[in-house]
Amino acid sequence: MAAAPTFEHAVHRVRTWTNEEYGQNLSAFMDEQPALFGFLLNLSEEFEDDEHEQLVRSALLLREGFRLAAIAVKPVDNLIIEDVTTGVVEAFEQLESIEALDPEAVVSLSRSPFVFTEVRNFLHQELRRGLPDEYLQQHNLMIVIDILIGCFEEALDIPEAPRAS
Repeated sequence: MAAAPTFEHAVHRVRTWTNEEYGQNLSAFMDEQPALFGFLLNLSEEFEDDEHEQLVRSALLLREGFRLAAIAVKPVDNLIIEDVTTGVVEAFEQLESIEALDPEAVVSLSRSPFVFTEVRNFLHQELRRGLPDEYLQQHNLMIVIDILIGCFEEALDIPEAPRAS
């Protein structure tokens, strides 16, 4: 009996995609999640090219993780993006008022600490120079990662259990 796919399987798959497979997955992501892709596209001027490319790859990693786990994700709409962004930014602002950007505090604050840690590690390893040293840029990358995770979570297509009569 095969073990259930894990997030590590998704990381491995995304890392081993050929350029053609990456293009196919990116195209599918754009079709499935146009609002979320638009959100990422709007961030292109906020980040270095490499950082932005890896944020897009991080979104594809999340898509692949949910796909491998056979968890359906409905299209994320602008309202979900706005709600999640507001919640994440407010949480990060509260953390800032308490202390500096302590990585462990950020992980515990995130919506899904395990997934956040995995995506952050993926991003760190995929960026040519690792996560930037500059506080603001690293902070912004962590915010976007948590927003992406939140958007996917808020759009999970979980069927309601039938009610007992």
